Amino acid sequence: MNINTENAIIKYSDKGKPFPYIKLFNETFESYILDFKNVRLEKLTEEDAARCLARIFKKMEVNGVPVLDFFKEELAAWADLDQYHKTQNLAELIAKDIFCCFDRNCDEGDHFKRVERLYCVVKENGERDFVMYEEQKGRGLFGKKAGEYTPVAEYFKDLKNKLDADFLPKTAKG
Repeated sequence: MNINTENAIIKYSDKGKPFPYIKLFNETFESYILDFKNVRLEKLTEEDAARCLARIFKKMEVNGVPVLDFFKEELAAWADLDQYHKTQNLAELIAKDIFCCFDRNCDEGDHFKRVERLYCVVKENGERDFVMYEEQKGRGLFGKKAGEYTPVAEYFKDLKNKLDADFLPKTAKG
């Protein structure tokens, strides 16, 4: 699942403006959301939206660990919330991990925010659909230069390499 940086959410985000993490999460995971009832998440009732997100979370992994196991402490802290608010909180937590590198409010000078978490959805056949950004650097008017990636794409490639080498933390606190 490649993150679409041509999306207006990313393209027109600016320092000082709130970054709509949940909206970007919903658009990135739209194909999995549509599998639920063939409608966008905002058109579902709160109960159906919670059920839809819960199904997606059950299929997701972070750093090779099921999402619900990875964030079990956070989920336990939300025990008094209804299912809709639990799933919304988890969606926001995941979205902030995935998309923080695009939030200009999190920029530290010339550097974007990084986390040590790589997410994927495990499909029915066992294939992992990683949330990645793979854009190559522009090469002027004539296209992309092979093998050279943007710093954010390098960050995602580095996360994937760390996952493959089993160097990413297996718990939210680790």
